[in-house]
Formats: sequence, C-alpha cells, structure tokens
Amino acid sequence: MRSPRKLLKQLSISRGERRRRSNENQAGSTPPASANNISPNQMPASPRLSPNEWQFAFDHVIYDVDGRAQFTKFLQSEYSEENILFWWAVEELKAVGISEGRAKFESTVQEMYDTFIAAESPLAINIDHDTRTDIIGLVEGKDPSTFPENIYERAQAHVYRLMEKDCFSRFVHTSAYKDVAKKLSLPQTFRFNGITRLQPSAVVVQAASN
Repeated sequence: MRSPRKLLKQLSISRGERRRRSNENQAGSTPPASANNISPNQMPASPRLSPNEWQFAFDHVIYDVDGRAQFTKFLQSEYSEENILFWWAVEELKAVGISEGRAKFESTVQEMYDTFIAAESPLAINIDHDTRTDIIGLVEGKDPSTFPENIYERAQAHVYRLMEKDCFSRFVHTSAYKDVAKKLSLPQTFRFNGITRLQPSAVVVQAASN
C-alpha cells in the first residue's frame, strides 16, 4: 500500500508549495470553486438524470486506475486533490488489517491522521466539525490498539459526497473525462429528471436555474 506521505512526496506538494500556488492563482485570476471552500449547505445538487446514473459514472471513474489518475490531476488544478487521496487511502486502509496485520493498520491510521486530519496537516480535508472532533478524540492521546476499523469511514463518506456533488460536475466538462468515459463506456450526456438527454454543461446550467 502506498502511504499518504508517499503520495504527497510523489505529487511534490509541500504545505508551503500548495499555499504558494494558491496565492499565485488568486492573484492572477478568479479560481474555480473548490471542495476546500464550500460548505455542505452550499453544495449544488447533483445533476442526476436517471436513478444513480450520475453516481454510477462517478463511481466508475474513481475506482478505475486511469480514471482516478485523471480525476486526481483535475483536482490538483483546483488545489483539492487531498479529497481523492484521502478517499483512496481509506479504501486501501480497509484491507490493511487483513493483509498486513494490526500493527500496520495502526501505523497507517496515525500516518493518515497526521497527513489529512491534524492541525496544520499538509493535506487537510474539508470535513464537518463533529466528524473531525470525533476522529481527534479517537486518535490523540489514545493507545493505537483502540483505533476502530471504521475510524475514517464517516469522513470518507463526507469527502465522497463533496467530490460527487461538486468536483465531478466540473470534471465532466473536460476532455480528460471524455477520454475516460469512452474507455469505460460511460455516458457523456445525462438524462435530466429522467426525461431528456442533455450535455453536462446544459445540465449544470439548468440545475442552477431551478
């Protein structure tokens, strides 16, 4: 399993570099809305057209190696790649206890905490206060043997919804999504309210006007 810290090194993104890039982006132009500065109450509704069609496409993108890589690159451009990195780290964590033993599970939980949850963590994820507080209470000052196996699943679900409802609605406009969609036989258009097929851009416009 590639640890979050190895992923961070691979992406060559230090905390200072992320701040520098963000400042440069804000100085030069208005950045796109990212998962880092939007609250759950502000998240737009998913433009799902038939039951679970939107979620079906999203799931196939993030579970596919190439799809996830392209989505990660897109999130990097929005300075919110911590979301997909955390989500995937939790997916891998679920298998760690079984394949690598409890000691590895405990060290990985701590490593993920230091990377994504703790104050001043280099890839802090945007989760609600209660969820973060609960995780802090389960990790800080606690014996690692008490770490529950589902310690990050609530935070993972929050990040998943954030990516699906917000980030993915912009990713579907890109040529990268079109390439992934073609490879995975995913729709490049979506039915709105189960009635008509519209381009994703039109879906977002219509959803925003309702």
